[in-house]
Amino acid sequence: MDIRFPSPPLPHEAVDRLPPPPPPPPPRGSRLLAWLRRGMGWLEAQRWFLPAATAIFLGASVEILSSSLPLPLGMLSVLGVTLLVAFLVAALYAYVRVLQPKDVARPRSLLLIGTVILIVLLLSHYGLLVIHALSQSFPHIPFSAMRAALPIPLGGVLLTVLFNSRLAFSGALILTILTGLMLAAPLSYFMFTFVGSVVGIFAVAGRQERTVFFRAGGAIGLANAYTLVAFALLDAETASLTADMIGGMVNGLVVAVLATGLLPLLEHPFGRTTVFTLLELSNLNAPILKHLVLAAPGTYHHSIMVGTLAEAAAEAIGANALLCRVGAYYHDIGKTRHPGYFIENHADAGMRHEKLAPSLSRAIVISHIKEGIEIAREHGLPEILVDMIPQHHGTRLVSFFYQRARDAADPDHSAVSEEDYRYAGPRPQTREAAILMLADTVEAATRALIDPTPARIRGVVQKIINAIFVDAQLDECDLTLRDLHIIANSFVRILTGFFHQRIEYPGVRQDEGAKRQTENGDQPAKSTAEGPRRDGAVKKGGARDAARAGAPDSGL
Repeated sequence: MDIRFPSPPLPHEAVDRLPPPPPPPPPRGSRLLAWLRRGMGWLEAQRWFLPAATAIFLGASVEILSSSLPLPLGMLSVLGVTLLVAFLVAALYAYVRVLQPKDVARPRSLLLIGTVILIVLLLSHYGLLVIHALSQSFPHIPFSAMRAALPIPLGGVLLTVLFNSRLAFSGALILTILTGLMLAAPLSYFMFTFVGSVVGIFAVAGRQERTVFFRAGGAIGLANAYTLVAFALLDAETASLTADMIGGMVNGLVVAVLATGLLPLLEHPFGRTTVFTLLELSNLNAPILKHLVLAAPGTYHHSIMVGTLAEAAAEAIGANALLCRVGAYYHDIGKTRHPGYFIENHADAGMRHEKLAPSLSRAIVISHIKEGIEIAREHGLPEILVDMIPQHHGTRLVSFFYQRARDAADPDHSAVSEEDYRYAGPRPQTREAAILMLADTVEAATRALIDPTPARIRGVVQKIINAIFVDAQLDECDLTLRDLHIIANSFVRILTGFFHQRIEYPGVRQDEGAKRQTENGDQPAKSTAEGPRRDGAVKKGGARDAARAGAPDSGL
């Protein structure tokens, strides 16, 4: 009989010296996905890529339309189709360049928009061939009913999820014009497809669940039936109304099925990150996050708190709150390589750095950015999350080790360069990355407060935001001064609730609790009788705490 005795508990020092658990292997398919994204990035950097993609899209669209239309003048008719398609493409390109964000105007995004339009045109083209074949085999089914089942609103639905509802509205308008031309349909069919597309766009806008496609499909079906009834009453033609309405209902179902299947095939190769991908990555059971909680538990809890702060601030100013929260979860995953050199994971991190030269400590602290990018790409994280890893530090100063280097420098030699102790950047390029930078610094600073009263929390938050603003870290994003004021109030509200005062447990005397806290190395709690004196000390110590915590990134 094999009797096993439990091992004695390890002392605290031995636990700190244990190596971090091995990182999880990259999931299957992540390497292929990373290869596709690198290939797309290489193509995007080539000058000939966008003109070549535009020419291919224009030629493919003209070919699809020409093969479905009668061409009485031969090549002259093809030229007319080309002129019409070229105008629509130029109008859409001008709309994107002038009125859409920079991310949408990237070459790969323009290629994705063209791909969605081509998919809908191809589906309409081959659907038209199937309709003609079915109309010969089943002559009792009206042609208008089968035509009503063509999934033209699919383009608006996909563009809404992949980009935004404004771009989807423009894309749907172009698709209704092109498909109406392809089918040689009357004005009523143009209105039919446009109303269905608009309803589909608004049905999926702002939604965060996979079932939204089928809800949108149901809404599209009802909108199709509504439009068909309206035109039937207007034209006094109700003979085929029932069959047409059934075709309109089938239209919505087909759109839902195709959108569900096509979305993953479109978002990953083109580097688009939809709300559904972010929801999947927000699962705390993801391999990277499970490794983070085991290797660097302090960093894990810091990331969760930063996610809460960033999400609340983003909601307050109308930014992408889900992206801020998920970006916060992964922004410090590089610390899993050397968790013992960061104070939130090991209490003796400061002593470890005392044995190292300031330049080496600076290199270890800054390296978590590069290592985080490597881990993120190994596991196939979207580029929008990878970009937030270096941007959440920007080009800020690692002030703690910079000051140590200055104090230890020989005055007879050259002075220590401040640029050598700054992060490589880039500075935050989006509002979400800037919010993450602010939330990351504020959470770390307020956690170090000895007496986190609301007044001291507000002082620290204001000091940090002002320091980051003066350091020009927010010059390349779209945050306004009004946004910073709203973000500061949001941070104060969340942190005040987090550091709330607890009541004394019944049966536990306050002096015993204070003694026990002192033995554990914690700050003893103040009695309620000290309330007036503590409030008076807030004014004296608040500025001092704010000045200490509001300095640029210390590195620990």
